[in-house]
Amino acid sequence: MFSDIKSTPDLIQRVRYSRAKQEEAAEWVEEKVHIYNYINYMMDDSQLGGGKQIENQPAADKVSTRFTTLSRMVLYISVLAGIISLTVYFTLEIIKLKNSHSNLSDIGDNYKLELQAKLLEMAANYSQLQNSYEILSKNHSQLIDQVNRLNNTITRKWCPDGWTRFGSSCYFKGEETKTWYDSRTYCQDRRSDLVIINSKAEQEFIKQFNKNGESWIGLQGEWISVQRTYDWKWVDGSPLTQSFWGTGRPNNYQYQLNAICCDYEGKWKQAYNYNNYNYNYKNWICEK
Repeated sequence: MFSDIKSTPDLIQRVRYSRAKQEEAAEWVEEKVHIYNYINYMMDDSQLGGGKQIENQPAADKVSTRFTTLSRMVLYISVLAGIISLTVYFTLEIIKLKNSHSNLSDIGDNYKLELQAKLLEMAANYSQLQNSYEILSKNHSQLIDQVNRLNNTITRKWCPDGWTRFGSSCYFKGEETKTWYDSRTYCQDRRSDLVIINSKAEQEFIKQFNKNGESWIGLQGEWISVQRTYDWKWVDGSPLTQSFWGTGRPNNYQYQLNAICCDYEGKWKQAYNYNNYNYNYKNWICEK
C-alpha cells in the first residue's frame, strides 16, 4: 500500500496543497474575526469611553448602547419630522401666496375692465356731446341766416313809399311849411316823430337829404332860469350829447327854442317859440 502511495506522487502533492489551502482559509477566518472584533472595540471605545472588547462588556453597557442607538433613531426621526413639517408649512405658504397673487390679479383685471368700461362710456358721451354741438352750431347758423333774410326783407318792406332808408331807420321830408308843433303832429300821425340825430354819419345823411333847405328836427331847448342856460332834449326825452350847432345862436332867454337843420354850412340853427307858439314855418323831417 505504501508503495502504491509512493507510486502516486500527484496524490501526495494534492493532499499537501489541500491542507495548505485549509490552513490559509483558517488563518483568513481568524484574521477576519480579529478585524471584526477590533472594529467593534473601537466603536464601543469611542462611544462609551471604555477600552474593553464586546464580548467582555457587561449587560448594563449593552443596554446603554441600545438606548443610545434608540435615542439617536428618535432624534433622527424628530429631525426628519421637523424637516417634513417645515417643508409642508412652506409649501402651504407658497400656495397661499400664489392664491393671494391670483386673487390680486383677478382684482386688478376686474378694475381694469371697469376702468375700460368707464372710458368707453365717457368716449361715447363725448361723441354724443360733440354731435349735439355740431347740430346746435348748424341750427344757429341757419337761424342767423334766417334772421338776416328777415331783416333784409323787413327793411325793404318797412320804409313806405316816399320814405328813404338809412341804417335801420326810414326818413321823410315834408315839402310843405308848418310850425314845429304841427310838423311833429304830422310825423306822429304816421307813427314816427321828428328826426333825432345821434351820430355824425346820420348828420351827414340829413345834410345831403335836405340840401339847400331848413327843416325842423326833433330837438327842443327849454330855458332854465336858475342855471341861466338852455336844457336841450330830443323828442324822446333823451339829452343832447353830440351837437352840430352853427354860429349866430340867439341869446334871448325868454323864449323856448327849437332846432333847425341845416344852414348853408350844414349846421344846426335855432328858432324862437314865443309862449309855446312857434310862428316860424319850415319844412320838417320825420324818422321811424
